Amino acid sequence: MRFLILLIFFICYSESKRIIDQMYISFDRARYCVRRLNGTHEIGCQSGIGGNSGRMHMIDTNEEFNSYLSNSQFIDKFNSFIIVLNVNLFDSNHVDQLMTHLDKKLNGLLLYLKSNSSRPTDFSHDDQCPNHRQTYYLNQTQTINWNSKGTGLFFRSFPFPIMFIDEFDDYQRLIQFYRQFNSSQSTPACGLELKAFQNAAHSTRTCMRRNDITHSLIDLQEQYCDPIGGLNIYSKLSQSLISKPNQRPLRSVVLIVTSTDSFQMFLKTKGSTGGVQQPAIGLLTFLSLAHLIGQEQDEFRQQNKEIIFLTLDGDALDYSASYKFMFDLINKYFPSGNVNEQRILIEHIHSIIEFQSLTKTNQLYLHSQPSQLINQTFIDLVNRYNPMIRSISSDTPLLPASSQIFLRQTSSASFPVYVLTSTDDKQIANHYYHSMFDDSTSVGIDLEKLEYNSTTEFSQWIKRVVEPFGQTLLETFTGKQKSLSIKQEIINNLVYCILKNLNCPLIQNVTTTSVGRTFQSFDQTPMPFTVNTYPIGLTPTFPFVQYVLSYFLRDRSFDSKNFTESSCKELATNESLTSFSYVGGYLPSIDGQYPYSGYCIRSYVRSISSTSPAFKIQNYDLTDSTYPSWTESRWTTISLRLFVIPTRKHELLTFFTGLTLFLISFIVLFLLRYYTQISLFQPSSS
Repeated sequence: MRFLILLIFFICYSESKRIIDQMYISFDRARYCVRRLNGTHEIGCQSGIGGNSGRMHMIDTNEEFNSYLSNSQFIDKFNSFIIVLNVNLFDSNHVDQLMTHLDKKLNGLLLYLKSNSSRPTDFSHDDQCPNHRQTYYLNQTQTINWNSKGTGLFFRSFPFPIMFIDEFDDYQRLIQFYRQFNSSQSTPACGLELKAFQNAAHSTRTCMRRNDITHSLIDLQEQYCDPIGGLNIYSKLSQSLISKPNQRPLRSVVLIVTSTDSFQMFLKTKGSTGGVQQPAIGLLTFLSLAHLIGQEQDEFRQQNKEIIFLTLDGDALDYSASYKFMFDLINKYFPSGNVNEQRILIEHIHSIIEFQSLTKTNQLYLHSQPSQLINQTFIDLVNRYNPMIRSISSDTPLLPASSQIFLRQTSSASFPVYVLTSTDDKQIANHYYHSMFDDSTSVGIDLEKLEYNSTTEFSQWIKRVVEPFGQTLLETFTGKQKSLSIKQEIINNLVYCILKNLNCPLIQNVTTTSVGRTFQSFDQTPMPFTVNTYPIGLTPTFPFVQYVLSYFLRDRSFDSKNFTESSCKELATNESLTSFSYVGGYLPSIDGQYPYSGYCIRSYVRSISSTSPAFKIQNYDLTDSTYPSWTESRWTTISLRLFVIPTRKHELLTFFTGLTLFLISFIVLFLLRYYTQISLFQPSSS
């Protein structure tokens, strides 16, 4: 008898799980909007703790949008709506109208993309003047709307969740169910549940205080939000190291800078994060130039300039990484990691060259500031060696770039900055600035056809930019005129690795076996360009940049020495300023006359946290606007589910059917008990 009871319980439990699963259709690949906070405000989206649900209503065109809003009788009939909106209609105007007309009945937004061919012409939810809160031009009344198509929706706070379906088969499923169940008001309708509850609220100050309170009361560390930022990475030719007590000459350091982060309003667990035109192209140009200088290190070694390659992570949101770099520079923390290395001060900086907002265009621009410090000879050489680059007058305000903070923190009195970009004196060329649509398609690359060593128009374009720029640097700093060339294969490989597959042969060849294994989990995954959080958000971007950059700038005199792995490790014990590693070797970067089975790499690379100084200064007031204080909320569950809402008639039928069965069951049990005198709960006679 006990066995029978357990069997009945098991069957009932299994059946209930199956029915629950059949009640919902899940969309696991949807993009989602999350909550971010600064010192005084919160931005982004979130659902209630149990999720937001409502009647699904799909709007595809502007005519359908106007028709829906004018149908007050239909709107008044239902308690809540999840509006399914064509992504082409997602702008401030349409969103504001929905929020005004529906008020609290608007329980969420779900955007959809029909196909890649139906992408919006412009799609950017950054501000029209990006990073205007921390611009170098804070005191100027006139501003340039560099991103004139920007909606600013990213920086608004919404009391409901917003998600986005960009997979074609998900869109097909969605439209299929909608047409099946929403054909008329007399049939069952589709409902949607959007779940994206965020743990943080109000402001960074409030959230960080909650973090501290939680830690002081319980042993289990529970964080509600994390500071925005990742790692600032820098590397240089190891032969240019300056250790104590040697002194570094004034105005002897040239910084070549690019960024590694971007942001998008809609995140995705797996898939493209955008960021190809900004910052990926700048990073590709940056790494290619590093290889060019590395292969010509004998020439550059003869000049008295120390060229440092620096990547910044966190500048997409109010230049947090640049503030951190300048904070380290001013407080004598740069370079970090070894007390014997001579620190770099502001007076040591000769100039800063930045790659920013590059895209594949026939015309590039060189912005320079301030006019009293710029080197006109350098600008003339840039224009002479590459006619596709045009100089922008130094009287024109500087475009949104990290260099704005370098100038702001030094009052434009210490060194010049030069920014190579596709942005002219008025407008960013990228129509998908800080958007997930800023992907490989936007620069004409078909990822399905892209191979490890395939030459594309895009990779050839990078070669046409890098070679004359390297030639300009060589002549500017050494006085030598020499035609420089980088193998097209190297650029091809970089494009493939960064835009399609981080676990590519290049990274396996420039790292040790153990490090190479860590990239296997990122097979067929492009480099993620998104907002990072420190310390939990360390993405594969940082190790990839560190190992590739340090390898390209390695001491090439070691290429000709046939070291064993053990002898390479012994070298590391005798030198503290540089690092040694034994790798398989990236053959396109090595002279063909040294075909060894492995190579000992001597290189210099450092990294340091790029989170804003607001989180480093003890007892800093996070409401103070001196430094940015951005954080990102943590969350537990993100889900999008579709279900069927029955008609009123169906609900009544279900209710009375259930009630009838309930009463019948009592009658049956009563009769069984009365006539059989058997109780299931009596102990067995055996």
